[in-house]
Amino acid sequence: MLNCFRRHFVVPCAVLVVCCALIAVYGEPAVAQTENAPLRIVTRNGPNLEGPAIRHGEVFERDTGMATQVEGIPFRELYNEIMMGFITGENEADVMLVPAPWVPDFAPFLADVPMDLIASNAVRSIHPAYREGLMRWNRRWLAVTIDGDLHMGIYRRDLFEDPEHRLAFQGVHGRPLSPPETWTEYLEIARFFHGRKDQQGNTLAGALEAYLQGGQRIWFVISHAAAYASHPSYSGTLFFNPRTMEPAINSPAWQRAVSEYAELMRLGPPDLAWLGSGDVRKRFSEGKAAMAVDWADIGVMAATLEGGVGSENIGFFELPGSTSAWNPITERWDTLAYPRQVPYLAFGGWVAVVPETSQNKEAAWDYISHFNSQENSMKDMLVGDSGINPYRHEHIADETVWFDLMGEQAAEDYLDVLRSSLDAPQLALELRIPGYRAYMQALDLQIERVLRSEATVQEALDLAAAQWDQITDRLGRDSQRRHYISAMGLTGSFP
Repeated sequence: MLNCFRRHFVVPCAVLVVCCALIAVYGEPAVAQTENAPLRIVTRNGPNLEGPAIRHGEVFERDTGMATQVEGIPFRELYNEIMMGFITGENEADVMLVPAPWVPDFAPFLADVPMDLIASNAVRSIHPAYREGLMRWNRRWLAVTIDGDLHMGIYRRDLFEDPEHRLAFQGVHGRPLSPPETWTEYLEIARFFHGRKDQQGNTLAGALEAYLQGGQRIWFVISHAAAYASHPSYSGTLFFNPRTMEPAINSPAWQRAVSEYAELMRLGPPDLAWLGSGDVRKRFSEGKAAMAVDWADIGVMAATLEGGVGSENIGFFELPGSTSAWNPITERWDTLAYPRQVPYLAFGGWVAVVPETSQNKEAAWDYISHFNSQENSMKDMLVGDSGINPYRHEHIADETVWFDLMGEQAAEDYLDVLRSSLDAPQLALELRIPGYRAYMQALDLQIERVLRSEATVQEALDLAAAQWDQITDRLGRDSQRRHYISAMGLTGSFP
């Protein structure tokens, strides 16, 4: 148990200053544990992550004799619970399964990953996008990747191949109905299908994405912005100007992205504002939409949900791109020679960490090694609600398991999207700097004002950018700039 205060509040962005001050004055708190106490594991509640944590814990106990106790906390409370446990010294967890972007904030309280684990085949087989970028912080190995996240598109192949739909779409748009390459095409297809019926009589949403406030919607907004705000000649400008740390989130690129995201809300079901990512997966898998954007879980669920749309009726596409990109230097739109997709490591994925206060560090790392094993990870990613997506080379290299799960056509589509996304020349990386939670909450609150028609897109994003500047100044602009350059893989490009 965390033994923290269960509160619905936002940890202030200056929390790192408070944490460091507490450590400096009192030292790092030690939490006493009784002998033979179970290994305490904390993560989000529900089938995602908590489910695998419990399943692997049962096998771990059988094999080692070490009992495990899993505490699942609602995602919206998870960060605050953990941080308050660190600050008050009341954290009793031995293992935490947490989002990778939170590691910079938790870093002062975490133990280093043993080097023999880093050198193991299980860790070396993790794709570099998830190993090098997510497991280290400030030159320390602090986490072990247990999940790989990026956004992708999924569509109803049966709808797209229907002769009646194809003829009607060609008549309206003068081009064949095919999976979208750009966000403009994505919007056109969503408008076309919205309100139509499929052969089973389902009234279709044009597209599904997450819109729940405080849920996962912020990563969907960023996915829309990635292609517009990531200029091919200027890397690392999606969130900030790397030279000045001036926020980029109120640029015309972001304004266009948020405007399109708001329009798409009208092309979903009436209750779309209350749907999180898990709801998007379920609704699409039930055949309620023509397209959706989500993490890779959606492909597994759509292929395996009993009574659902069926693997033979689904296909996949890369996150849509754009034929133009905002130039942050000239401050104008540049026309590109071809539609350019910019895949985004949305959220990055989940990692396993061990608090420095754990009295069972050796057993904790053993549990993480068991959870993260090649055998277990292969099983986890084939379960639609495990919350675990491919993150090892062999996960996307071994086609056999995917053919068995999805059928050959859908599996080839799925793996092609994963491979091309991870190998893209300009893969958009997650922000992952101190204060991440505060930055994202500030932006999310302003997105809510837009969706409620309480502010224009420009007004909301200008206010969000001003709040980002305040957070950056509070945490130290120079240090934040160094962290941002490192997180964006720009070390050596900027002095």
